[in-house]
Amino acid sequence: MTQGFVLTLLALLLYGVWGFSYKLLSLKEIQGEWVVALVMLFGAAISASLAMARSDPFPFDKISGNIPWLVLAALSGAVGNIFLVKAMAFPGLSSGVVLAISGAYPLVAALLAYFFLSEQLTSIQAIGTAAIVFGVGLLMFK
Repeated sequence: MTQGFVLTLLALLLYGVWGFSYKLLSLKEIQGEWVVALVMLFGAAISASLAMARSDPFPFDKISGNIPWLVLAALSGAVGNIFLVKAMAFPGLSSGVVLAISGAYPLVAALLAYFFLSEQLTSIQAIGTAAIVFGVGLLMFK
């Protein structure tokens, strides 16, 4: 197993805990914009602490020309998380369905990369993408 694959599996595990935590908070009636703001604030503090502990220099030279993309990432992440938290708290919606559908976001990222960055999908990747669409479609049936 490569280190990248191990990191991917750890990300999968932690994203699962993250989604479960949002559901747990919604059951305790802690939801909406403030919970997302706090989660993102704590996440930023943890990330910055880890970068400083590793002595990673702050990438001033790379950031200056990429502010619009950083703002887009922050805005889409924050608003997406707000929608996720509100959907998790919505009566009658299973948290598993909400997380599975919203968890298909790599499909959106792959399509955006295909159309705007000219990235290509291999036939295996295209089949995997179709499987995601099919799987998410199956979740809509009871």
